Amino acid sequence: MVSLFFLVSASQENDYLKKALNQAVSRNTRCEELEKSNNRLRKILRFNEDFENNILVAEVVAKEPSIWFKSIIINKGIKDGLHDSLPVVIPQGVVGVITNVSDNYSKVMLLIDQSSGIDVIVQRTRVRGIVKGGAAELCTLEYVSRRYDIRVGDVIISSGLDGIFPKGLRVGHVSDVIGQHVDIFQKIVVTPYVNFETVEEVIVILNPRQHEDMSIK
Repeated sequence: MVSLFFLVSASQENDYLKKALNQAVSRNTRCEELEKSNNRLRKILRFNEDFENNILVAEVVAKEPSIWFKSIIINKGIKDGLHDSLPVVIPQGVVGVITNVSDNYSKVMLLIDQSSGIDVIVQRTRVRGIVKGGAAELCTLEYVSRRYDIRVGDVIISSGLDGIFPKGLRVGHVSDVIGQHVDIFQKIVVTPYVNFETVEEVIVILNPRQHEDMSIK
């Protein structure tokens, strides 16, 4: 009877310890999530100051799984003052542009969508080109003549000349330059600064023409 009592007692204590451990893990997870959320919000607040409170923060509520056409759905729409062609960013860089709007939601075409295009400048050389969506979460920098010096690591920023994105927003960096001797243009691969798989909140710039020379810090 004594042995049975100790076995039951040990089993109950084991269950209690497991429950306490699970609760501790759960609390730790919530704390980590809160810390990450606070870090993202602090970056957004700094960004908001740069754009003179002329932005709207939205949450990503859905992602389009298509291989070729890549977009997200955000929880802001017409009722919040949004419309087509507004630029969408995060502190790390350009996310995309709004293409469809309903009362409460908007569709954002991502920078990596093959239909996407943004007028850009190579920061080091001031050479202009167009960044277009490509394959495997990458982009291409097009219409850059072979006579221009483009190097791996070059920073690509928005030019402000497409009427959508203010000048100076971080787009990506050159990750490969493939020499071509036939075409007059270089083949340049650009890796976006944004990790589109991990985006949870985005920033919509409400009046981009008022900020024609801004940069994400």
